[in-house]
Order: sequence, then C-alpha cells, then structure tokens
Amino acid sequence: MKERVTLINIEIPNYSEMLSVLEIHKVKSESGFYFMKDSSEKIVYIGESFNLRKRLNKHMTGTSKTTKRFGHVFNSIDVFYCGMKERKIYEIYAINLYDPIGNVDGNESASKEELIKRREEWIKISGGSAIPVDLK
Repeated sequence: MKERVTLINIEIPNYSEMLSVLEIHKVKSESGFYFMKDSSEKIVYIGESFNLRKRLNKHMTGTSKTTKRFGHVFNSIDVFYCGMKERKIYEIYAINLYDPIGNVDGNESASKEELIKRREEWIKISGGSAIPVDLK
C-alpha cells in the first residue's frame, strides 16, 4: 500500500482583525479574505475581495446575491489582509478546510447539488428566505 503524501501544506495566518458585524466601518479598503461567523463563532461563510470594506458592506446590507438570504446570521468577522495572489489561495484552501455551510463554489467536500441542498435546508432553519431549488 502506498503511503499518502501531502502535496500542499498551507497555514492560514492569524487574523488581522476580529470584529463584530457592527464594526465593519473599521475594515480597511484593502485586499484579503474573511471568515463570517454566527453567534456561536462557527464559520458559516468564507470570501475574498480586492476591497474588503466594500465587499463586507455588501454582505451586511443584503446587496450581495451570494449571501443576501442568510446574512442575518452573521455575528462577527475575522479579517485577513494579504496580497491579491494569496487571498484566492487562502480562500479556496479555507473553504475546503472548514467546510462552511454558506459556501458552495470552491467547496470540494461534496457535489454541488448536495452542497446547495444542505445550504438551502440551513437557510430555511435559520429563518432566511429559501428558494425552491431544482437539483436535477
């Protein structure tokens, strides 16, 4: 039997800032990635942006099509400032490491259909506005 070899070993850096969602105005307009957490401190969504303040404001004002139906569960944010190249690598790696329920794209833990179904069930339970999803 072959020994399993780790080809990639990425260490997620310590966060630059840990903030309440009410403190988004403190986030710099810089490149990086972020973890959105619920009231139990569970990571429910991971994202990246060239301009973190602008992107996080979209999540919190309900203008992000990705999170508008479950943004109400966001309680705190871990912000990581980094360069443009690193942010995408960290985002994809973190999505697959932590498997946040709000992320479908980039998540390789299950099929896209299964991830959508899981997210829709969670949105319904969490009081968000779920939409009918045809998984066929």
